[in-house]
Amino acid sequence: AKCPNGSPTPAGRFLFMDTVISVSGGKTSSYLAKHFSADLLMFSLIRIEANYCKPKDNSIVKYVSDKIGMDFIATAESDKTLYVMRDLEQILGKNIIWVTGETFEQVIYKKKAIPNLMMRFCTTEMKIKPIFEWWLNRYNGEKVNMYLGIRYDEKERAFDLKTNRRKEEKPFRHIVGKHENGYNKWGETQWRNTIYPLINNRISHYHVSEWAKTTNLVFPPDSNCVGCFHKDVQQLRKNWDDEPLKMRWFSEMEQELKRRFKKEMSYEKIKTIGLQQDFFFGTGSGCQAGFCTD
Repeated sequence: AKCPNGSPTPAGRFLFMDTVISVSGGKTSSYLAKHFSADLLMFSLIRIEANYCKPKDNSIVKYVSDKIGMDFIATAESDKTLYVMRDLEQILGKNIIWVTGETFEQVIYKKKAIPNLMMRFCTTEMKIKPIFEWWLNRYNGEKVNMYLGIRYDEKERAFDLKTNRRKEEKPFRHIVGKHENGYNKWGETQWRNTIYPLINNRISHYHVSEWAKTTNLVFPPDSNCVGCFHKDVQQLRKNWDDEPLKMRWFSEMEQELKRRFKKEMSYEKIKTIGLQQDFFFGTGSGCQAGFCTD
């Protein structure tokens, strides 16, 4: 049996579940949303509280505020992502549901830590968790099929290339109540069947890039959070030139908590290194969760 658009499923058991596409604002997930049908489209917004990063365009601030149902200040991603999400909705002719969780600052202060390669909590807390909570409220435990924008040429993000087996989908760990002593009671929920239509249909970066050229969408030159620790030092150095205010926020978080996003050097130090002109910029973060990378 197959899901819509040729996505294989075991014995047809996923056929009657709602299908959700997670859209990130990058080229790949936008291609996915355009070429594969789904019941719902969703975007999870990472917010920061730095007023100096607030978009100067009041119309986009109002648009985002209306979509998330609260006052919007700024995002850790490029502001171009906001415009892509707005304009993509017009291209698709379909509503995109926006969700958002705690701000980046709230997550950092609660954890008393900076996300890094050893503690990769940012995607879970600010991308997956808001969608999971929305799902829990809407579906009350009924699983959904979730299409993720991972291409055939990056299938290692979804499959173990040594065994060619799909990586295990881990249940989401969340608070399910309180113990008598007042401590949180934790549980795990399998809430989605992850499906990779672009891998199944052998869609690579070439196909996505060629399609992007046919649109009027102005994608950010570097996707995901501007200061994502997954990114190469040279990409972060370039982002100091392209997004100095966003990079300032990441640097200030390091200084405030006396921690680092990257082990090898602080973001303030990265600002001072030379820019390698032949570096291949704009390759995204390489996050394994399927919610961020272009």
